[in-house]
Amino acid sequence: MQVNEIITSLKIIIPIILIIIVLIIIFWVFYKKNKKLFTAISEEEKRLNNYKSSINELKKSALYEPEKDFKRLNKFARDFFKDYFNLPRSKTYLELEKYFKKQNKTEYANFCRQMSDINYTGEKSNKTQVKILINAFEKIIKNY
Repeated sequence: MQVNEIITSLKIIIPIILIIIVLIIIFWVFYKKNKKLFTAISEEEKRLNNYKSSINELKKSALYEPEKDFKRLNKFARDFFKDYFNLPRSKTYLELEKYFKKQNKTEYANFCRQMSDINYTGEKSNKTQVKILINAFEKIIKNY
């Protein structure tokens, strides 16, 4: 009788153990995938926060050297468009404007038009223009 009881117990315990092992493996796979996804999301959040903090720094300094601040804004904007839209830095703002119009991103297109107007007209940028552009780019980043 004892052998029969042991065999019966094993017939119940072995499938339960196998189910537990399969569940552990499934949970482990989900954990690894979620960990990769969480890491990617965290890195993306850091990158976007870097843009936000850079713009905040630029807003604070925009009162003093408009030419220098415009160049910094230009670099931030081109980096942002490259990072988030995979657009080459070599595109002109007019090309970027056309691209964003096709994408129905009028805010982006207007920003590119304004950047083009200042960047390619040969005029020196003034404090007011730079502040307007910085605010427009800040709005783009916040709404991204």
